[in-house]
This record gives sequence, structure tokens and C-alpha cells, in this order.
Amino acid sequence: MQANTSGASLFELLLLAALWMLFGFMIWYYLSAFHGIPVRQVSDAILSALLDDSFYNIIPNPDRMYLFQVQTRIPFEFPDGSVGALGFIVNPLIYSWGLPVLFGLEMGVEASWRRKIITLMIGTFAIFTVQVWGVVWETLKELAFTFGGSSGQVVANAGISPELIALCYQLGVLILPPLVPVFIWVIANWSEVERYAGWHLEVSS
Repeated sequence: MQANTSGASLFELLLLAALWMLFGFMIWYYLSAFHGIPVRQVSDAILSALLDDSFYNIIPNPDRMYLFQVQTRIPFEFPDGSVGALGFIVNPLIYSWGLPVLFGLEMGVEASWRRKIITLMIGTFAIFTVQVWGVVWETLKELAFTFGGSSGQVVANAGISPELIALCYQLGVLILPPLVPVFIWVIANWSEVERYAGWHLEVSS
């Protein structure tokens, strides 16, 4: 086994990927209010099914449209002593930053435009799923742990254990956002990964 270090090619990939990522992050951020719409709608439907009448809806935050405002029908006593329906903010961008990362990696590698488009379409759908996962479990985490009391009881009545919430929330925050885009890129560009890894088997006579 011998190392074949194609440093220039790998450096070129990293440089191009970094430049494309900067461009991708700008597009991703400025269009976040629009590509978050299906995430909000699907998360809304899932939470409605899980929490029944205790959940109201998810709307865009009026001040920052890319943020989600989760609204419930759960009575909550605020620090000033007033009582009203519990609501809070969830940031869906925490779970989708892998999309510009995948965009940068895919645009930096040598591949046909057809393969690039297919990879980015698959990646967009996968990261959309990660976003929904993150929004749903963060909402349940906020209700069960952050606010507790009556909101925690609503989650308990839905049959969702604290251990499951903690596990799925950690997966959604720490594991899935960085892992999914890299995994998709590696699978889509396996031959390129082997070439950049630079290992080949030499058989001596």
C-alpha cells in the first residue's frame, strides 16, 4: 500500500469549495424566509398531530422572518405575573447550514452539471428532513425541559419520554446537520474521494 499524495488537486478542491461555500451561505441566508416555508408547514403538521389541541401553530417571526414563532394554547405565567398562551422562538437555520456546505463541496469537485444538480436536489431534500427533525424536537425540548410545568405535562400526556426527547434533540443539533451533507457528498463522489485519499495497491512481481 503506497500513498499517492495529490496535494495540488486536494488544495484546489478545498479552495474552490471554500469560495463556493461563501456564495452558498449568502444565498442560503438571504432566501431563508422562503426555503423555510415547507419546513414550517411540515413541522406544524407533525406537532399538531403529536400535541393535539395544546398546540396552535408555527408562524414566521414578524421581526426576523427566517425565525419560527411557535404558538401553543398552553397557559403560562410569565415573569411579570401575567398569564397567557405560551409561545417561543425556534431558529431553523441551526439545522440547515449543511446545505451551503454541500453546495460548496459539490461545486468545487470536477463533475458533470447533471450529477451536481442531482446531488444538490437529493441533499436539499435530506437537509429539509433534518430541519423538520430539529424544529420538532427542539419544540418538544422547550416544552418539556425549558418551560416545564403544564407544558411539560402536555408532552408527557402525549406519551413522549424525556429520554427520547433528549436523544433526538442532541441528534438534531450535533450529529445530523454536519453528517448528512458530508455523507451525501462522499457517496455521490466516491471515485473522487478515493483519488483525493491517494491510496492505491501496488502488486510487485
